[in-house]
Amino acid sequence: MQKKKIIIYLLIGLFVILGTFILVDVTKDMEDESNQSPLSRSKFSRNETTRDERIYPMGMDNNIWDEALTPFNEENKKSYLEILEDLNSGKINFVWEVWAMRNKCPKDYTPSQCDATILAYIDRNYSGADREKLKDLYTSYFKYEDEIRKFELSHEMDFVEKYELIREKRRSILGDEKSKLIFGMEEAQVDFIEGSHNFIKSSKNMNPDERVKKYEELRKKTYGTYFENMMKREDRFDHYNIEIQLRETEMEGLSPEEKEAKLGQLEVKYFGKEKAELIAKARQEEKAEEEKFSRIQKEEDELQKKYPNLSEKEREKKIQEIRVNILGKEDAEMYTRRIKFEEETKNLNY
Repeated sequence: MQKKKIIIYLLIGLFVILGTFILVDVTKDMEDESNQSPLSRSKFSRNETTRDERIYPMGMDNNIWDEALTPFNEENKKSYLEILEDLNSGKINFVWEVWAMRNKCPKDYTPSQCDATILAYIDRNYSGADREKLKDLYTSYFKYEDEIRKFELSHEMDFVEKYELIREKRRSILGDEKSKLIFGMEEAQVDFIEGSHNFIKSSKNMNPDERVKKYEELRKKTYGTYFENMMKREDRFDHYNIEIQLRETEMEGLSPEEKEAKLGQLEVKYFGKEKAELIAKARQEEKAEEEKFSRIQKEEDELQKKYPNLSEKEREKKIQEIRVNILGKEDAEMYTRRIKFEEETKNLNY
């Protein structure tokens, strides 16, 4: 369970780090573009490079931003106030939306050209104060990108130190209000990663029920206005694994039957009765398989000890008899092929 916790935190942490620092660690090829003023960036200059140097969250074209909602929907266009509400509630993530819209640009467009199409859309579809406020929000973000590319961070600093400097830089460029609109949800996620990690370490001796309750209170407090929409997006299986971890000391004191019952309760809580039954069935099947494989290994070891002088051919014949007896003919053959494949490939260098 400790390993699962580490994997969960690493995945979340890497996701946030990539989203935060991709604009800090851009290649030197983009420096000419980033050094242009916001005004010149909005022009379709023939002098701009045509190489595919658009800005993507992972530094490349991909489809991971399919969940972006894009408030600029022709059929259901949102007002500036509605967009603000969605940003403040975490329904949309501003940076994701920018990247999603850029992803729709022609392949030979530069960042400036992509940005210009976004601003042109606002000009065509909005008027008055809504248009000016929306353009100001987007041009402010584009300016932030230009500035953050030039921002150097020491490689000797840890993630927390780097992120705190990034926060300060955001506010110096954008101000408090725009920083919260654009990066508020991301910063809440980072705060929760740190806060929950510290909570898990410091609450090991807490009553399990109280520990789960306090953890959920921390999540709700840290996410704030983003809580409801964050919970909709987060994986229930991750929440299930976290609760098992929070109940680690309780689980260790249970008998196999009691542990199975407790897992069943948690699975109903997170996945519903029908899916919980399927999960329990799959777990029992996996357990039965593991027991069969353990039995095979034990009997093969005993065979080797009892008959150390068997020829290779005779040994393989008796081993296969053991496997067929425990797994059946078809599964035994599959198991043997798998073992041979593992033996043949384990020493290969890729």
